[in-house]
Amino acid sequence: MNRSQTDQGKKTLRVGVAGLGKMGLLHAAIFNGLPGSQVVAAADSTATLRNAIGEINPDLQMFSDSIEMLNKASLDAVVIATPVADHIPTALECVKKKIPFLMEKPLATSASQAADLVAALQKNPVSHMIGYMTRFIDTFIKGREVLKSNALGGLQRVTASIYVSQLFTKGKGWRYDKKISGGGVILSQGSHLLDLLTWYFGPVKKVNASMTSVYSPEIEDFGHLILDFQSGLQCTLDTSWSVRFKRTVETTIDILGDNGSLIISDDTVKLFLDEPQGGFPAGWSTWSAADLYRGVQIDIGGPQYTREDIAFLEGIGGGGPMQPDILQALHVQRIVDGAYASSQNGGNGVVIQ
Repeated sequence: MNRSQTDQGKKTLRVGVAGLGKMGLLHAAIFNGLPGSQVVAAADSTATLRNAIGEINPDLQMFSDSIEMLNKASLDAVVIATPVADHIPTALECVKKKIPFLMEKPLATSASQAADLVAALQKNPVSHMIGYMTRFIDTFIKGREVLKSNALGGLQRVTASIYVSQLFTKGKGWRYDKKISGGGVILSQGSHLLDLLTWYFGPVKKVNASMTSVYSPEIEDFGHLILDFQSGLQCTLDTSWSVRFKRTVETTIDILGDNGSLIISDDTVKLFLDEPQGGFPAGWSTWSAADLYRGVQIDIGGPQYTREDIAFLEGIGGGGPMQPDILQALHVQRIVDGAYASSQNGGNGVVIQ
C-alpha cells in the first residue's frame, strides 16, 4: 500500500502549508509522519527557504504566495502559519474553496480584522481549528478534569502567569512590528493562557490592564491583566517574554477554592483538599507530566502538537466539532483588544462584547 492510502484504505489527505517558519515546518513534519495525511504543497515569501526545502523534497509544490498555492494546488486541508496579518486573507480563501484549515494562533491582529472570516464561516461552514495547543498538554487536561469535578467547592480567586526568557534586546522581524503581529507578549504568548482560562472558567466580561515596553518600541514586553469572568470569578494574569531564568515557556494557574487549592503548571498538577470531594482524597494529590504522559505516533516539539494535528484530521473525517474554533478564538481576541484599550486608558476597565 502506498502513501495515497491509509491502513484502513481511506484516501490520504493532501495538506498544504502556508508559511514555513517554525510552526509551519513543525506541522509539516507531523502531518508527513501521521497516517492519513501528506504535505504536497507549501508557500512562503522567502526564496532561499523555498529553494532549500525544494531541494530536500523535489516532489513538493512550492509557491511564493499562499493564495497562489490555494488556487493552483489540489488540497484537502491547509495549515495557516503565516505572519498574523495574513491569517484572515488566507483563511477566507480556504472558506471560499471549502478547504478545512488549521490556523495558528492568534486569530488576527484584532477582532475587527476577523469579522469577515466569522461572517464567511457562518454563511458557509468549513471545518477549522485555531492552534491554541496548550489545551492538548497533559497537565492542563488533568487540571481541567479536577476543576470540573467540583472538588474545590466554590472558587474564590485565580492567579495565572506565563513567562519565558526570550527578549533582552530590541527584537527583529515581523513579530515586533505591530501592523503585522497585532501586538506583543499579551497577544503572542499571553493568548495561550487566556484560551486556557476561558476553557476552564468560561467567558470574560471585563478586563483591566497595564503594560510596559522595555525592549520593543511598538509593542509590550510585560503585561498585567485583571479578568472578571461572567461567573463572578476574578483572575489576575501576568505575562512577559523578558524575565530571567525561564529557558522554556512556563505557565502556571493557581486556583483557590472553599475546600482547598489547585496549582497547574506545564510539569505538575498539585491538589490539596481539606475534605475528600469529587473522587479525590483529603490532603495532597500530585501528578507529574511523566505520570500523565500519553504516547503519540510522532513527537516533534511536544506531544501536544501531534494531538492537535490528529484532532484536526479526525474532525475533517467527521469525528465531531473541532476545538478551539473561531468563536472561542474570537473571544480571546476580544479580551486582548480590551486589554490594549484598557492600558491606553490608564487601566480603566473595558467590557468584553
